[in-house]
Amino acid sequence: MNHKLKTLGAGILMILLFSLNNLNFGAYQTEAPKSPAIAIMGGILLDVETGKELNNYSIIVEDNRIKEVAPSDQISPPASAEVFDASGKWILPGLIDMHCHLGNNEVNEVQALMNMYLANGITTIRDVGGNVTQLRLLRRAVDSRKRMGPRLFFSGQILDGDPPLWPDLSFLVETPLQAESAVKFLASQGVDCIKVYNSIKEPVLKVIIETAQTYNLPVVGHIPRSMTMTRAVELGMKGLEHVRITGKELLPPDEANSIDFLPYAKRETLLWQRFDLDSKKMRRLISLLVDHKVFLDPTLSAAEATFVLTPSIQIKHPNNAYLPSQIFDNWMEWYKNIENDDIYSIPPEMKKAALEGYEKRKRFVALCAQAGVQILAGTDGPDLGTLLPGFGLHHELELLVEAGLETLQAIQAATLEAARALNREHDIGSVDAGKLADLVILNANPFENIANINKIYLVIKDGEIYDPMKIMVKR
Repeated sequence: MNHKLKTLGAGILMILLFSLNNLNFGAYQTEAPKSPAIAIMGGILLDVETGKELNNYSIIVEDNRIKEVAPSDQISPPASAEVFDASGKWILPGLIDMHCHLGNNEVNEVQALMNMYLANGITTIRDVGGNVTQLRLLRRAVDSRKRMGPRLFFSGQILDGDPPLWPDLSFLVETPLQAESAVKFLASQGVDCIKVYNSIKEPVLKVIIETAQTYNLPVVGHIPRSMTMTRAVELGMKGLEHVRITGKELLPPDEANSIDFLPYAKRETLLWQRFDLDSKKMRRLISLLVDHKVFLDPTLSAAEATFVLTPSIQIKHPNNAYLPSQIFDNWMEWYKNIENDDIYSIPPEMKKAALEGYEKRKRFVALCAQAGVQILAGTDGPDLGTLLPGFGLHHELELLVEAGLETLQAIQAATLEAARALNREHDIGSVDAGKLADLVILNANPFENIANINKIYLVIKDGEIYDPMKIMVKR
């Protein structure tokens, strides 16, 4: 939810746009300072690719990389290593939240939020809509270990048309020339993807995608309200955030036009009330997502927060005890007005349809997963209650399983599939020799019950060890 906004002066960055021509900007690179060796001995390694449980395995970490993974009787810890007895513990790769808005928050709030991600085993996040300068500086500080936090990927400012929903966090892109310039600028700033939003027009989206492809940047985001998901995917969108199917995809034109441009909560309620999940059109759409190897990031936890949970539930949620008072008070300001917010408010007479629509949305995600669509785990946080940093991703995985995904599929959505979507599967997403040392050690087996994902014993990120109880405390 992009509701905690502030004026960031994004527009002044555009003065550099026209000087950027065919530059070859590298992907996100990090070279962490050296760390002492770590030996994790005798744990149960959970293979997120096969679903196998590898008993009595050990892992050697040197600097910020995994040097060796093997049965314990084949490994001897280096003499200088810090040794951890992982007997009776379960080991996973670090978790990845693929849809955050960390950069929307006040600079003095960010550290507490980053601590919460790490304490909950989230070692990587992707910010899909925030001030690119703030995010660049934050990533630099984290990579150099001047600040504690998860590995950070980002899109920078959203590309939107007229009217932009979030002007303070968007570049207004109305022409193909502006589209080309905006993508070149963001590429020069080291972004990892380009995010598009509701009001982008088709000719502009086409140029955004074509330009982004020259920099090997995937285009992700919302399906613009003026076109179908099918058309956006055919043009080359690679990542679909939320489950945003326009009415014109599945409904008669007159009916679609009367709904597609309504405010978010009313629009989605009315659309999902009408969508037939068993229709030929819906099956063709799902097949299209499979054929084009699209990543779907459904953010079910954000949809639940809008269509199922009340502001009172989120305000009183026990997770909030871990949120510093200043941040809680700041976020509360928005919740006081949510029922009058045209974007998120649901009229009483539409509540039942909203709940039913949410359940249909979950079934759609399950149908996609069963067909072979690549599912990602993202939260659209940070926010109160079920969307608190780290807690939100745990909840998202529970909702994915509740929707009908296999437990392994849900865990893959926050590990292996997420790494593939970031084009970083050679570095993160599984526990293999040569990969970055991002690990979560659990006190219980999440393969048996996904709720065990929150029973965290220890977190290792980039070869650094974090005790959850020391970096996240209740107020």
